Amino acid sequence: MNPESIDKLVKKNIKLRNKREALEAMKDGAYCLHGSWGFGQIKSYNEATNRLIIDFEGKPGHAMDPAFCVDKLEILEDDNLLVRYRTDKSALEEEMKADGGAFVVNYISKKPDQSASQLELERVFKQLFGFKLVNTENVSEVEFDKANKSAEKAYRAWWNKVKEQLFRNPNVACPKTKNEAYVLRSEEEALRPEQEVLKEYFLNREPKKKILLAEKLYKTATSDGVEEIKSSLEKIKDELTEAIKKAMDSSKGLSDADCLHGIWVRNNLIRHLYEDDEAKVDEIAPQSKDIILKAAAKDPKDGLNNLAKNLPTSYIERFLDLLTRIYIEDWREKILDLLKHSDGRLTKECIDFLLGWDKSRKSHYVKGVEIADDGRGTSRELIKAHLKKWLSEQTLNGPVIYWIVKNRNIKDYSDMLEDLIGEDLFSALLAAIDDCALQRETTVTTAKIPLAEELDTDRTLVSDLLDKSTAETARDLAQTLMLNQGFEELTKKSILARFIKKFPMVQTLVASKSEAKDMRVYVSEWSLSARREELEDIVKNQLPASKIAIEAARELGDLRENSEYKMAREHDELLCARRAQLERDISSANVFDFNTTPTDKVGIGSIVSLKSDKGELLTCSIMGAWDSNTDKNIFSYQTPLAQALLEHKVGETVETNINNHITKWTIESLSRYIDSAK
Repeated sequence: MNPESIDKLVKKNIKLRNKREALEAMKDGAYCLHGSWGFGQIKSYNEATNRLIIDFEGKPGHAMDPAFCVDKLEILEDDNLLVRYRTDKSALEEEMKADGGAFVVNYISKKPDQSASQLELERVFKQLFGFKLVNTENVSEVEFDKANKSAEKAYRAWWNKVKEQLFRNPNVACPKTKNEAYVLRSEEEALRPEQEVLKEYFLNREPKKKILLAEKLYKTATSDGVEEIKSSLEKIKDELTEAIKKAMDSSKGLSDADCLHGIWVRNNLIRHLYEDDEAKVDEIAPQSKDIILKAAAKDPKDGLNNLAKNLPTSYIERFLDLLTRIYIEDWREKILDLLKHSDGRLTKECIDFLLGWDKSRKSHYVKGVEIADDGRGTSRELIKAHLKKWLSEQTLNGPVIYWIVKNRNIKDYSDMLEDLIGEDLFSALLAAIDDCALQRETTVTTAKIPLAEELDTDRTLVSDLLDKSTAETARDLAQTLMLNQGFEELTKKSILARFIKKFPMVQTLVASKSEAKDMRVYVSEWSLSARREELEDIVKNQLPASKIAIEAARELGDLRENSEYKMAREHDELLCARRAQLERDISSANVFDFNTTPTDKVGIGSIVSLKSDKGELLTCSIMGAWDSNTDKNIFSYQTPLAQALLEHKVGETVETNINNHITKWTIESLSRYIDSAK
């Protein structure tokens, strides 16, 4: 834009007089960035229409009013990274690849305050890896999302390495929280990474945070900084040990998993600084073995499970390795029990650790120690047998089922899993999804159920699971899917389409469901409330109690001869069936407004006085679908007598045929239920 054009704009809009510098920057050829349209280049200014003409990627020739976009359009310098990405991409990528840390420092150094937020860096660098704000190629949304995910993955890999370089740079102050920024330090303020961590460590008073900072020390210490850490080691060791001892004595401040993590961090730090003096580790109490034995004694059933689930992922293998030295005779049983009750990350760790023993029986953490053989054959056959047993007992949990279906075609595992892939696993999978949905009904979460998402996104899973099934079994499983609470309706339809592709007869089930949807019933508000209360009680109280009863009965022994277990399962199935029925009822109900009951003819909400052809007198109320009470002569409008009476007036005669017993009824008087209830 030239000065004359700007003068005219300012004259028309006095508010623009403070925006002259920004308007002057909007010159022909300038590169720009818009919050909604993304990257673009100003081509010209059309004074006649008072519009800037901007070529945005994916939207060339876009016209914008300068007054409207002056605060929304960021004008970029020629050396801006996004500009260079379009004009000098190969050189830019070479710089980023050669030294990512220096590249980011150079970017921050050009900022007026020598700092940049994590959000800003992510926004800029993601785009340098091809992440696009706007679908410029006009491909499908699926392809666009796929390309963006690939770009973001490449960016994350690069950024994780760069963050490590920035942390080790004495001239960069790294953020402690997501809301803080990367800030360049002066030479006088420079701090080596171990100095920075030491400073934060001694300022911090939270035991769990001190464990994480101590862990950071041995991971980041440089050869120049080891002596500085050594001088503080006694204090670090004493503080960690004291915090762990207090937690073990009082059960406050740190969990068992935190204590175990703290002991391992302390031991790692000592080993890192005194490589040839293992005795320094062994002489300090408490030791890792003490934590594990304490957790198992405190809760024999779930102590080890809870401990493993709360450890950082990087320490799970170390935990499993330690179990082999504590429980020498039955360590595999301990790990198999962990597997049975595992969450997602622990599932894989347990299986891989057991399979690793088949190849090498050496401890990964203690030199020269061999893991004992319990005489029960290979872990591969042992895992296979246990998975099959748990499936037949209906005790496979969701994360283990998820691991099975995810790895069914992976070479290292497929031979263990091929016999499990079938209708029984499909049934267990749907039950696990329903259980997960049930548990979430009392919590607020937007997270997806992994198993449900896997069934939706794995396009061959339904076919694989139904490969050896009959059409009748497929129809039963489809029915179970339709009643499942863990899926949105559109997802159910997508999965059902795969059922129908393999077994076309399932289509009739979908059709009958669609017909049933149109069959609405009229109910009273109080009867609907009663059903909702019953459903809430089943979901929040009876079903959770039923699951506990099943677990308790399962502990009593062989499930084939366990009558308590069978009774508990049958009760649970009855509750699930009742829950499904209530949900269907509620979804098909329309609340009837009894104020609309007519006064001149029989309708829902009418009280009718009748006289039969045999002289019998009957006064009855015609009410909602769920209000029938024959002891009080209250009949649903769906009953044969009510259906015969509806729409008829006083003096008219109707005929009923119930079980071949024909009766003629004459309407003698009418009133409204709503009026008698006032």
